[in-house]
Amino acid sequence: MQKADIHQRLTPAHISLSAWDVETGKGIWKKVVEKTQEDTRGTFCVAKESINQGEQLLVEEPFIRQIEAKYKESRCHHCFQSLQGSSRTKCRDKDCKWNLRYCSDDCERSAWTRSHQWLCRFPELAKEDPDIIFAVEGYFVSKSQNQETIPNLVSNREQLNASLVKDYREKLAKVAAIFYLTDHVIDCIVTIIFQIKCNAFAVKTAESVPVDASFVVSREFLTLGRAVYLSASKLNHDCSPNAIISFGDGGANPCQLKVQCVKGPVEKGNEITISYGPLASVHAREDRLKKLKEGYQFDCNILIALYDIPSDTKSPKSIYKCQICKKGRLYRQQAKCGECGQEPNWAYFIKAENQVEVLKQKQDYVQVFKLQTDIYHDDVLAVGKTADRVAMYACNSGQWELASNYAIMSLTVAQKVYGKLSVEAAEEMMKVATILLNLCLTTGKRRKAAMLHIKSTIITYRILGLDKTAPEDIEELEDMSAHLMFIQ
Repeated sequence: MQKADIHQRLTPAHISLSAWDVETGKGIWKKVVEKTQEDTRGTFCVAKESINQGEQLLVEEPFIRQIEAKYKESRCHHCFQSLQGSSRTKCRDKDCKWNLRYCSDDCERSAWTRSHQWLCRFPELAKEDPDIIFAVEGYFVSKSQNQETIPNLVSNREQLNASLVKDYREKLAKVAAIFYLTDHVIDCIVTIIFQIKCNAFAVKTAESVPVDASFVVSREFLTLGRAVYLSASKLNHDCSPNAIISFGDGGANPCQLKVQCVKGPVEKGNEITISYGPLASVHAREDRLKKLKEGYQFDCNILIALYDIPSDTKSPKSIYKCQICKKGRLYRQQAKCGECGQEPNWAYFIKAENQVEVLKQKQDYVQVFKLQTDIYHDDVLAVGKTADRVAMYACNSGQWELASNYAIMSLTVAQKVYGKLSVEAAEEMMKVATILLNLCLTTGKRRKAAMLHIKSTIITYRILGLDKTAPEDIEELEDMSAHLMFIQ
């Protein structure tokens, strides 16, 4: 290979810019405008007119993407679509050793044009740190748009320890030797690494989990990979957000990102926010601050006073149930109950939690549930998760009535923690609908309850706008309802 500067290789003469254009790939906001305050907050997104709950604000394709290693054999390397039942396309280079698969010639062409053509000849790089390879691809794609880093996205590099920058420069040594990278290019790729860390989204999809040929038990979320989006990445974090991110288009194109308003109306001039993970209703303040600082290199200080309730009242840390009055909410090692004034027996709580861990190892979740409901209040997330696990095991053994009882308890917790009009509650409602249908089909019981619940689930989906982001769920719910109409 002729020794040359990588800048020369990434000119329009070498990459067909007509194959794709960053501006056509960048999502167009609806009723939202991006604003920038250089000295204070950087770029953020605000409503340019009133936005109602459920409205879709953005549809966008990734600027760069990277599939999880475990899905490289079963999903398209470019769009993350499942390869089951579809023809598999390989790289155009017959000597390619990266073992990549695509669902179509179009996806192979897109992946080749954007970055794979530069990595194809060097299969040894496939064993490098995924962060390094993703950043190198980010550089290739950015250069195709005459940029040296990902356009207009922060890296927060200046806030990072110099030793971390040094570590990444050392990790880039092999790539630098192969491509004869200049020191300046290496520095650009390091910046892209931090841009990815600050701005990448985990691309997730919901998948039904079958028990047998006739029934569907529940749905679980799979993380297919990660991607960076030029418009959606401008959204700031809020521990109590008014918008959500979802992926896919009716089961297709899993990488397509959508932004939906879930708390409305949002008045003109108000900011549109999403959660980067931590939620005020689930995580204590110090836990949220730690997660955001470690993951995104910023301190969250937006509306803290509204979210951080004193720890002796209902808050993410006040989960324990006073064993004397059964009403008081306690945070760990609290001296006295705020309701009855008695001193809690913390040795009892600690012993019970240790027993819970032992029972989890034995997968005895019925006993776990009993212990947790003894020491925790009934709106604690851990109780809901255990109820969900018991429901799943009951489904596996065909105990549909037992499963429905526990699934409803799990739903009740989700509604209390996240709110009745929340994506998390809607997902639990979908599980309950499926279980109630199976109960009705096998025993004839709870037909009326099943029909009412399915109707409520459809309404919740439509209010949240999930009928647009997950139309396959609405189809399934409508099929359930139609099926129950014919059961006497």
